[in-house]
Parts: sequence; structure tokens; C-alpha cells
Amino acid sequence: MQFLQKYITMPWFRNQRIRYKIIMIYFPLIFVPLFVLGFVSNQVYTNAIVKKTIKNVSDNSSLIITRITGMLTNVESCANMLTINLNKLIVEDPQSQGTAETSLQMYTQITNQLSFALLVFPDVQSAAFIDANGRVFGSNLLMERNRELIASSEMLKQVDASIGNKNIWFPMQQRNYLTPDSQEIVMTLGKRIVNIYTGQQLGMLVLNIKESTLSAIYQKIGSIQDGSYFIVNEEGVVISSQHPEDLLQEVADPTMKNWITSSKDTSDLTSFQHEKTLVVSSDVPSFGWKLISMAPLESLTADTRKITVLIVCIGLICLFFALLGAGMLSQLIAKPIMGLTKHMKKVKEGSLNIEFQVNSEDEIGLLASGFNAMIRRVQELLTNINFEQKKKREYELALIQAQIKPHFLYNTLDVIYTLSEMGRARDVQRTTKALADFYRVALSKGRETITIEEEVRNVKDYLSIQRIRYSDVFTFEFDIRGEVLGGLIPKLTIQPLVENAIYHGLKTKGSLGLLRVTGEIVEGKIKIIVSDDGVGMLPERLEALVKKPESPEQAVGYGLRNVNDRIQLYFGDDYGLQIESQLGQGTEVTLWLPFQSEEG
Repeated sequence: MQFLQKYITMPWFRNQRIRYKIIMIYFPLIFVPLFVLGFVSNQVYTNAIVKKTIKNVSDNSSLIITRITGMLTNVESCANMLTINLNKLIVEDPQSQGTAETSLQMYTQITNQLSFALLVFPDVQSAAFIDANGRVFGSNLLMERNRELIASSEMLKQVDASIGNKNIWFPMQQRNYLTPDSQEIVMTLGKRIVNIYTGQQLGMLVLNIKESTLSAIYQKIGSIQDGSYFIVNEEGVVISSQHPEDLLQEVADPTMKNWITSSKDTSDLTSFQHEKTLVVSSDVPSFGWKLISMAPLESLTADTRKITVLIVCIGLICLFFALLGAGMLSQLIAKPIMGLTKHMKKVKEGSLNIEFQVNSEDEIGLLASGFNAMIRRVQELLTNINFEQKKKREYELALIQAQIKPHFLYNTLDVIYTLSEMGRARDVQRTTKALADFYRVALSKGRETITIEEEVRNVKDYLSIQRIRYSDVFTFEFDIRGEVLGGLIPKLTIQPLVENAIYHGLKTKGSLGLLRVTGEIVEGKIKIIVSDDGVGMLPERLEALVKKPESPEQAVGYGLRNVNDRIQLYFGDDYGLQIESQLGQGTEVTLWLPFQSEEG
């Protein structure tokens, strides 16, 4: 998951088109599960086949070993039966006592006994009896050839040197005596035959079992397709095999030979001669042999590969249709998105008089509808902004024009002239300086907002001039907290409130009134109050001031409304003026501003 997340966050991937992104994401989502499915199923099926084959081979090996053991036991039983029969024939036959030559009748009787034993025990290929005088009696005339080799045979010497009537097994070999075919590989049992009454040696018995008789068992019981069975002795020499060319040869592969000679009953899946092979080793009791079962893994997993190929073919077909579907899906999704992108580029270039056609109600349709709504909203906002900016400039111009009215300037200059005639030079200086400071703040080098400290200074200059003219009308005081003075305020905001208090509240009172300006910070907002103890106003006029007019002709209190509209244009509808008044007691105007320490 982390790899996929890292994959889709790469810069080159982010810059691809949507249709290619869909295909590139679809491909691993389809291919990887199919690959994992094929690989896992192959491994699981292969392991299951190997385990099942090991069990089958082990069972078959047990059957083969049981059959071989039974066959060799039959040979020993045949030897025991012949020992008894030959004892009866030789000891009890009077013609055999002290006779120098065996009569034809004796020869016939002994060979008949040998032939009868072969009929009873068909696993025995051939048999021969060598009496105490060195005469040879064979179940087949070919067994009696090469008598000189028989007389000097090391095999017979070992039998003759044995004690009692013990069975002596001789390994697989090829020889040209005591065997009907010198080309055949046989395994021989030798037995010394003695008189059961006196213990006197009567002769030696030789029984042969063909290797082909053993290897025939593999064909009947073995079930490994393209596999093989063979038996090796303790030295790693093959003594029985389905492949005649391997007989009496050491195991060719040294690795396999080491594995065979060092292992007991076990199984393994390993590589021999650059081919992975399943090998099962089973011990043959009493002889020190090992039955080896071999099967190439390739032959065992042939069906698995067919299934894997089938899964891969089905996966490729599914992948093809998945990519085809991804292409169609990307076309359905990408085409309207590309169209929407072109329209957005036009908007980016400044063209807002466009509308994207919506033909669906899916996510793309909702996105297009939202885009069209956004364009219309942007157009409305631009129209409103242009209108508000224009209105704002009109308010500012009207305010500045109102503050520099000719009669205000004329009255102030007239006051200065009167003071000069009276010789009050100091008052002339203060009045002239206050007038100059007032207009300096009114202009403010083109700035729209100034600090409250500057605004208060401007109001004080204005009041200084008005106080000279109306010294018997009002007095004033300021109580503004220090932290308020650093805040910002649109210029000429408090002065119209003060002017309104003088002309409409205090001037008509008939006695000395008090104009008070206070300021503090309340819950993160600046609160400035301009109050007077003048004549107040009627409830109807207060309602008309608070109520928003339906047309400019119905507007009452132009100065106060001008200030309120300017503040809301700057800072929003949460700020502005609140007016409270009682007839005969005075008026209080509260100004709310956001606390800002610098222009934003």
C-alpha cells in the first residue's frame, strides 16, 4: 500500500493526464493480483503434489520392499524344503551308500526334486546340487557346464566353510557357471546340506534368483510417471534397476551417492545433475540395501504448469478487458474534465462570460454545475466590489467635500480675523495651527486609514476651533485608554460624530453643555463613545436614523449614515454605529471597530 501511495505521489505521475493515470493504476491492480494468484496457486498445488507423491511413493516402496522380502524368503523356504527332500533321497536310498558313481536313477530323482522345487517356488530361477564327490545336479543342463570353474569357485568354498546349514546370500553378479545364462545377472543363495541324523556333509545347494524378477516388481507396483526405482547396496552400487545399463554400476552422480549412503528412511526435493528431483529412500531390512524412488519435479508438476498457463491466459484476457474498460472509463471521465479544463483556462485568462454545458448528473456534472455557479458568483462579486468601491470613493469624496465646506473655512478665517483685531495674537496662532492640522489629517497623504491617536488629535484641533466660536455653548473632555490609541480607524470618522453632537445636540440647548469622547477595548473590539448632554431627539427621529432608507431621498442623518456605511464597507456588517438618545437628556453614539495595529 505504501508503495502504491509513493507511486501516485511521484511528480512525473502527477503531471500525467487523467486517462493515463487511470490506466496506470488499473494495470498494477489487475496484473499484480493475477500474478500473485498464479504464483501462489502454482506453489500450493506443487507442494500438495509433492506431499501426495511422497506419501504414494512411500506406500509403494513399502509394498515393493514387502514383495522383495517375501520373494527372498521364498528362496530360503525353497532351500529348506530341498534340504529335507535331498536328505530323504540320499540317506534313505541304498544305492547311494558307498557307490562310486551316481546311477542314472539317482540323477533323475535329484533333478526331479530340483525341478519340483522350482514349480513350488516360481521366484527361484534355477537350482543346482553339488554332492560330496563334486558331482553336479542341475535343474537345467546349462547349470552343469564349466565343471572346472565350479570346482574352484570361491562361492562354493564359502558355502563349504559355513557351519551347519546356514543360508548364505551372494550379491548380484554375472558368472558363467551354476547359471543357465551367463549374460543374466543373478542373486545366489548357497546352503551346505548335511545328514540330519549324523551331521555328515551330503553336498551344497545353490539357488538363483534373477535381477529381472526383482525389477519386474517396480513395473507392477510403482506408479511414478517418468520416475524410476532402483536398489543400491551399502557401497552405493546399483544391484537392481529398471534401467539395465545401470546394473552393477556405482551411482553416477556423486551428490546423489552421498545422499543415498548417508540417509536413512527419508525424502527430499533437491537438484541432481542440474534437475530438480523428488527422491525417496527406504531401507530393505536384513540386506543393508536401500530402495530409491526418483521422480523429476518437472514431470510431477506438468499438470500444475498446464493450470498455471490456463490461469495466465485467463488473466491476460481479463487484463485485456480490464484495460479496455479502463480506457473507456477514462474516456468517459477525462473528456468532460478536459472540456472543463479548457473553460477554466479561459477563466484564468480573464474571460468570465462563458458557461460549461452540463449533460449529466454525476460527479462531473456536479463539478460543472459548481463551476458555472462559481463563475456567476464571481461575476456578481466583481459587480458588487466595483459598486462598493465606487460607492466608497463617493462617500470619501462627499465626506472630504463636507469637511472643507467654504462656510466652515470662511467662519474659521473670520474668527482668526476677529481675534487679530482684538490683539489676541496667541489665540490667532492656536486657531491657525489647529486649522492647518485639521486639513493635514483630512488629506493624510492619500491614506485611507490612520491611527486612532491621529484621529483624536484631529478631533481636538476641530474642537479647539469650534470652542473659540462657541465658548459659551459647550466644553469637552476625552477619556481614551492607551491601548486604543494604536488601533486603526478610517480617517474623519469621529469628527462627523462630534460635529453632529455640537450642531444638533448642544448648540440648541440654551446652556453650557458637555461633549465627552471615551474609548476602550471590549472582547477584542474597539469601542468608542461620543456622548453629549444636549437636547436629545424624538423617538421617531431616532427610529428614522436607525432604519435603513429605501431610497436616498428618504435618508435622515446623512453624516451619521455616511460614517456607518464607510465602516461597514471597510470591516463588514459586524461593525458600525449604535445610537441611543432620550429627549432632553442627550445622545450617545457608540462606534465599534476591529482592533488592528497596522493596515491589513
